[in-house]
Amino acid sequence: MYKTSWKDRIYPVIGAVMVAVLSFFVLYAGDNVGLSDNGDFRRVLLANNLEYEDESDYYYLFKQDYRMTVEGSNPVTKAFSVLRTNKDWDIYSSPHFFFIKLSKLLNLFANWNAGREETAYNIGWLAGIYIFLFACAAWGIFTFFAGMRLRLKTAVLVIFLLVFCDAGYLLYFNSFYGEPLQYVALMMLLSVGLMIYKNPTIPKVVYFYISLYFFAGSKLANVPFSIIISLMAAVIIILRKDKRFKRWVLGSAAVSVIMMIGLYASIPEWMQQDTTYQSVFFGIVKESDTVNEDLEELGVDAKYSVLANTNAYMDESEYPIDVHSDEFKRDFYDRVSKLDLVMFYFNHPGRLFGKLSTAIKNTAYIRPPNLGNMPDVKMTLTDKYSTWSKLRVMLRFMYSPLIIFSIFALLSLYIIFLDIFYIRNRRLEDPKRMYMMIGINVLIAGLWINLILPMVANGEADLQKHMFLFIHCNDIMLMTLIIGMFSMTRRQVLISVSAVGVLTAAFYVRLPMRTVTFGTFEGKPVAWNVIQTYEDGSRLLVSKNNITEMAFDDKNNRWETSDIRIWLNRDFLREFTDDEKEKIVPVENELLLSAEDKDMASGGSHTHFWNFTPEQVGNLAESAYHYYLEDRVFLPTLDILDDVRARGKSWILCPYAANSYMQRYINNDGFILHTDVTNKIGVRAVVKVKE
Repeated sequence: MYKTSWKDRIYPVIGAVMVAVLSFFVLYAGDNVGLSDNGDFRRVLLANNLEYEDESDYYYLFKQDYRMTVEGSNPVTKAFSVLRTNKDWDIYSSPHFFFIKLSKLLNLFANWNAGREETAYNIGWLAGIYIFLFACAAWGIFTFFAGMRLRLKTAVLVIFLLVFCDAGYLLYFNSFYGEPLQYVALMMLLSVGLMIYKNPTIPKVVYFYISLYFFAGSKLANVPFSIIISLMAAVIIILRKDKRFKRWVLGSAAVSVIMMIGLYASIPEWMQQDTTYQSVFFGIVKESDTVNEDLEELGVDAKYSVLANTNAYMDESEYPIDVHSDEFKRDFYDRVSKLDLVMFYFNHPGRLFGKLSTAIKNTAYIRPPNLGNMPDVKMTLTDKYSTWSKLRVMLRFMYSPLIIFSIFALLSLYIIFLDIFYIRNRRLEDPKRMYMMIGINVLIAGLWINLILPMVANGEADLQKHMFLFIHCNDIMLMTLIIGMFSMTRRQVLISVSAVGVLTAAFYVRLPMRTVTFGTFEGKPVAWNVIQTYEDGSRLLVSKNNITEMAFDDKNNRWETSDIRIWLNRDFLREFTDDEKEKIVPVENELLLSAEDKDMASGGSHTHFWNFTPEQVGNLAESAYHYYLEDRVFLPTLDILDDVRARGKSWILCPYAANSYMQRYINNDGFILHTDVTNKIGVRAVVKVKE
C-alpha cells in the first residue's frame, strides 16, 4: 500500500477541480462554443426523441438549444417518457444513448425547478456530465502521481491542463457525437488502470471494464481494439493472489468480451454497407490506376468501376448507377466483407502505406476544421484555450508520415525488444512490472490499430474526424514520453529538446522565392512572388502579402459575379500605369462550381470533395463540376497553392462545393479551410505579366 500525506491527498482534488473549472471556462466563458452538426446528429436526435429548436444553418453553427418529447400526466410518467427510445427511428443503438437520456432527465428537473417549458433541452447538461466524468478521470491520474516529487506532480498537472483540456478536445463535449464519450472513457481507462497498479481492488476492476464497455460503444469501430484491451487487461489477476479477486477479473473480462461482441453484432446493416462502400470506392479504388483489377480482386464486377471516387454521402443524382438496387446489393454488399478489405491491403502493402500517409496528414487538427464552433458566425473556429491545438500544427513532424512511421517503428521494435528481454531474463516475475509492460504494449497496439482501422474500414470519407482516437492516443504517448523526461539527466533532456527543435525547424526551411515589384496600390509599390516563368518570358505572380481584407461577396460563392472579382479587376488596378496594365495577360482558369451552380458546368460529374491539407485539396478536382472563365487578375488557384506562402488568411479561387455561400481560404498555417462569403478575409492577387 502507498501512504500519502494530507498534501498528497489534496493534490488530486485540487487538480480535478481545476480541470472541471477550466473545462467550463473553455465552453462557456464569453460566447458558448461547441461543434456544429455534420449530419451525424440526425440519427441520434431521432432515436432519442430530440429535435432542433431552430434548424437554420445547423450544419455550420453550434446549437445550444433543442426540444425533447415529454409525455405523461404526472412527474413520474414524464420522467420515464424522456428515457424512452423512439422505436420508429431505432436505426441503431449505442451505450452513448445512456448519457443522452441522463442529460434529458437533468434538463427536465432543471426545467421544473426554473419554471421553464418542460420540453426545453440545453446540451450544456450533456457537456456537464462529460466534464464531471473527465474531472473524475483526472483525479485518478493525479492520485497515481500524488506521492511523487513536487516537480513531477506539477509537470503532470500543467501538461494535463495544457493538452487534454485544450478546446480541440473539449469542443466535442458540446455535441451529440460519440467522440466525447470515447474521450472521457479512454481517460477513465487510463485513470483506473493506474489506480489498479497502485492498489488493485475488485471495485476498480469492475469500474475498469465498465469504462471499457462505454469506450467500445461510443464508436462501434472501437470494438476490435476494446476486445484486445479486455483480453490483455486480464493480466490484472497477477496483482493479487486471492482467488476471489482472480475470479472477478476473469469474470469481468469474459462478460466484457461477450457484451462487446454483442455491440458489434448490433451494428445495423445500413451502417455496415455505408462503411464498406466508403472503404472500396472512396478508399481502395479512389484515384487508383488499376480500378478494374482492384475490383476483380475483391470479387466485384468491373462494370462498377464507374463508381470509383464516389462516396456514400453524395446526392442521388450524382451516382452513375442505382447504388440502392437489389442487383447492386447482391453484386457488391453480399460479396465484399471487412476481411476482404484487410486481405487486399495485406497483399498490397505499398497501397496501404500510401493510404496511411493520407490518414496521418489529416491529423494536424484535433477538432474537425469543417465544423463551426460559434452560435452566430458561420464556420468560425474559436481561439479559446487552443494553445496545444496551435502547437500541434506548428510541430509539423507530428503529422509527417515519414516521421510518424519512423517513430512508431522504433517504439514498436523497442517494446518488442523489452518484452523479449524481460521474458528471457525472468524480469517479469515482478507482477507490477509485467502489468505496466502490458499497458505499454496496449498503447503501442492502439496507435497502430487506430491509424490503420479508420482507413481500411471506412476509406477517406470524413477521415479527419475518424482519426480523433489516433490523435488522442498519440498525444497520450507524447505526454508519457515528456513526463518520462523527468527521470532523465539534464544532458538527456537537452538532447531530446534539441532534437524536437531541429525536427520542427526542418519543416520550415524553404528556399527563398524570387520577388519583384509591379504596379502600385494605395501609393506603395506591390511586391510579388514569382510563381512560374514561361517559355515566352512571361511570369505568373502572386502578391507577397495580403493586399487588403474584404468579403468574397454579399450573396454567394460564384466567382463570375463576385464583389471580389470586380474589385480586383477594377479598383485594384486603378493606380497601375497604362504600360503596366498593358503587360497583364488575361488567363483562362478552370473554375469549380458549388452543387447549387452545377447546371453551369461545362464538365465534371460530382461536387469537389472537401479536404483541408494543402497536398490533397485538389484531389479529384479535374472530375468535379467546372467551367472556364478569363481574368486579368484573380485569386490563387488550386494548382499553385504549393507555391503560395501562407502570410495570414487569404481567399483562394475554390468554392466550398456543398453549398453556394461558403468559400475556401488558405489559413496562416498553410491548411485550406472555408467560411461564409460575407466574412472578411485577406486578399492576395494573381497576375500573369509579359515582358
